[in-house]
Amino acid sequence: MQHVKIPKVIIIGTGPGGLALYHALIKNKDKKEFDVKIFERDSSPRGYHIALNCAGTRSLLNCVPFSINSNLHKAMPNPLPDVEFHGVSLFDNKGSLLLNPPSKQYKDFNELVKFPNEYSLIVTYRDRLRDVLLESVPVHWGKKCIRYEETKDVVWVMFDDGSQKFCDILVGADGINSPVRKQRLPELQIFDFGITNVVANVAVPKHLMDRFIKLQGNSLLQSSLGLHGDSSTLIFRLIPIEQEPGYENKSNSNELHYRVTLNYSYPTKLDDVESDKIKVDDNDSASVIEHVKQMIRNFGSGCEFDDIILELWDLVPKSAPNYLEKFQFKTYNPTLRRPYQDINHLFNLGQVVE
Repeated sequence: MQHVKIPKVIIIGTGPGGLALYHALIKNKDKKEFDVKIFERDSSPRGYHIALNCAGTRSLLNCVPFSINSNLHKAMPNPLPDVEFHGVSLFDNKGSLLLNPPSKQYKDFNELVKFPNEYSLIVTYRDRLRDVLLESVPVHWGKKCIRYEETKDVVWVMFDDGSQKFCDILVGADGINSPVRKQRLPELQIFDFGITNVVANVAVPKHLMDRFIKLQGNSLLQSSLGLHGDSSTLIFRLIPIEQEPGYENKSNSNELHYRVTLNYSYPTKLDDVESDKIKVDDNDSASVIEHVKQMIRNFGSGCEFDDIILELWDLVPKSAPNYLEKFQFKTYNPTLRRPYQDINHLFNLGQVVE
């Protein structure tokens, strides 16, 4: 009987993409079997809220087995009827509504995937999504890929601890700065949009959240567009942290709180305007947060929406809590200025055509 070789696959990165691929390969092993291993440099939970539309949710469900599907509600809780509106609202710089596309509501993520409506979405806890996707996955932690070498028969993957593994197929699912991508396609250009993003997670007390909802409505993804190319975006769920399974009162407060992801974006050139006298230390979250607040004061309209946004940024932790177990979130993400970058698809398409 002829021996059938099972191809070895190494996946670098345990983000949603890498983990979804891992599950898809294992789930479909009856069609084609692979020996799959996945490596990750950082074991700590991380990430912000993300909004998955119908197509994204459908793709995820197609990849994962039933055992994972049955636990996805931990990361993608069912909508709260008449409380949450899983959709998008766009406002001008004074808080007036510009756009609120029709978004059919649904009872759970399994119903969402049946909708053809491209505006329907579900706000998801990314850190919890990672936890769910990690269930029963034997990850090799503390492994940072630095390069690879191709031989006639296999691919050798080198890690920063000096170890190496071989495979038949290597997948770089480790983000825009992937060393696998840089080595494989060194000519691939990264396009800088000239936009700076600052993102933070914050636990918002109910009285402030109620004030925001009364002013702006209950769409769970909201953006306000400024007159200078700047924008403020909030992504949130209206499920109190204190009512989550396994929660212990870590805030020593009798008031309910909600998880909110804040994003402030602006043209990078605005950092150079003379009116901004704050010297920003990108290694100091407090400095970056103060910079964001100053930008909002400088370029906002001074409306009530701006006032609330400033209060929200005041709540962002300026440094890592002394005791993370008392922090409402599982981990602390430093508040940093990050350039908005992506693959230059036009350049790379031109290279392919040539």
